[in-house]
Amino acid sequence: MRKGGAPDTLEAYLAEQMKNPRFCRAWERVQEEDRLTRELVRLRIEQGLTQAQVAEMLGTQQAAISRLEHRPPRRPTELLRKVANLYGCDVEAQIRLVPRSPA
Repeated sequence: MRKGGAPDTLEAYLAEQMKNPRFCRAWERVQEEDRLTRELVRLRIEQGLTQAQVAEMLGTQQAAISRLEHRPPRRPTELLRKVANLYGCDVEAQIRLVPRSPA
């Protein structure tokens, strides 16, 4: 701890903040959103698609897909659902990707 009781490392600060249940819930939500975003990027790349191609398929602009993939934590839920749908997945309340069963 530094003078005045302030934590001297990011880890110490985070440990202190995690004692607050409201902060802890917000932290976990952001971590989950980041995990989902990484998964969407992985699926796009795995399917050999560019951001521009995804945007064209969804009737939006490449910049919207870029923002979705790179600008945490406020991601538009509707666009998340459209992108997940494009990859053959649904978004559940837990905000995680779930592969669809073949129809």
